[in-house]
This record gives sequence, structure tokens and C-alpha cells, in this order.
Amino acid sequence: MATVLGSQAVFRPGSPRARGTRTGPISGLLRRRWTSILAVAAALAAWEAGSASGILPHTMFPSMSATFARLGGLLVDGRFWYAFGLTVVSWVVGVAIATALALPVGMLLGRSGATYRSARLMIDFLRTIPSVSVIPLITLLFGASMEMKVILVVYGSFWPLMLQMVYGVRDTDRVLIDTVRSYRLSKWSAAQHVFAPASLPFVVTGLRISVVVGLLLAVSSEILGSAPGIGLELALAQGGGDLSLTYAYIVFIGLVGLALDLVLNASSRIVLFWHPSVRGEAQ
Repeated sequence: MATVLGSQAVFRPGSPRARGTRTGPISGLLRRRWTSILAVAAALAAWEAGSASGILPHTMFPSMSATFARLGGLLVDGRFWYAFGLTVVSWVVGVAIATALALPVGMLLGRSGATYRSARLMIDFLRTIPSVSVIPLITLLFGASMEMKVILVVYGSFWPLMLQMVYGVRDTDRVLIDTVRSYRLSKWSAAQHVFAPASLPFVVTGLRISVVVGLLLAVSSEILGSAPGIGLELALAQGGGDLSLTYAYIVFIGLVGLALDLVLNASSRIVLFWHPSVRGEAQ
């Protein structure tokens, strides 16, 4: 069994892939991203030039330098980090709960075709409801609280991960399924040693989607539901007409999203080092 599951992850020491020159993670990242870095630098320069020349009206666009100056001030403000901490807590807790629920439910639906077909209509109905549209209902039930944010994050993050788990289980190689039957493995052993590893690429993809969706919903619930967090601070800055502060919050949230994307990409390559798509990138 272990040979069947792990055969794709074997690297021969003498292969060209193993003899490849190793580079540091920072230098490798810079080489892959240098065009993106130049594009961002050009966009920032154009922003500052447009603001200085008046092409970008000051009533709608603060200058880049003013925005980043306000952002620098936020980074040394304890209130800012407290608000950001509230957002992070609701986001992490919500995604963790969604993961704990989605994986076993996805495994169950993926293993039972009859159960999956019976529940598919209800799943399609619930997952197509925009998560933001239920903010007024959840706010009415739980108020502008941490619980409201967590429930919204759980609701939005559950569906991508659960469906990816279902797809991964149903896409398991028939040879592995026949091997499970030949060895007469129990359902728990089959799920642990066969279906879970086979579904890992799908689960990683679903988790990446769920983590990003969870962050968006945590901030959206704070903006629209007035729950405490960085989204509420952004809404207060916008309501007070402080454009440079509003843009500073927006830039910070964008930087958090960018850092999250980089971390998720690196983590998925580490977890899926054996997968052909990752091994192909390393050539």
C-alpha cells in the first residue's frame, strides 16, 4: 500500500532534478517576481505623478506619499494593531471551524454517491447565496459582535473546501480503490491512508480559496455590519472624509492579502512537493 501511494514521490539522487543548483528562497523569489516588482513600482510612481500634476483629483485620490505616510503612522499605533488583531482572530477561528466541518462532510459525501446526489441540490442552493448578503440576517441575530464575524467566515469558507474534498475523494484512482477492497480495509483506514492522501491536492486548493474568502468576509462583516476590527476603522475613516487614512487602510489590507498569497503558494509547494505540477516548476 505504501509503495502504491508513495511511488510518485521518489527522487533518484542522480537525476537532473536532484542535481539542480539550489538557490536561497529570497533570491529565487526576486528572480521570479522582478517583473511584478517593477510593475508595482511603476504604478506607485504614476500614482504620485498623477496626484502631483492634478490628473488625479485631490478630492478623490490622495497622493501616494501622503497615503504611505499615514500607513507608517498606523503601524506604530496600538489601536490599529488591536483592531487588526480582532480581525485576525475572527478570521482564523472561522477558517479553523470551517475546515474541521468541511473535511469530514466532504469525505462522507465523496464516499457515498447516493448521499452526494441527494444533497447536491441543497448544496448548490446554499453555496450560491452570496455570503455578504446574509450579513444583515446574522447581524440581526448576533449583533455586531465577534460571533457574527466568525459565523459569517465559517459559512463562506465551508463550501469551497468541502466541495474540493468531495471532488478529491471521487477522483481517487480506481486502482487504489480496488486495492482498498482487496485488502478489506476498514472505512477509517481507507479514509486515513488512501482517500485523504489522494485528495490532498484538492484539499490544498480548497483551503487556499477558503482562507482568502474568510479574510474578505471578516473585513466585509466589519465594514457592513459595524463589528469591531480593521474594517470598521476603514469605514470610520471613510465616513469622516479622511481620504489618506482610508487609502492607508486599503493599502494595508492589500499588502496583507499579498503576503497571504505568497505564504499559501510557498506552503502548497512544500505540502505538494511530490505532485507533478510542483515538480515540473522545479525543473
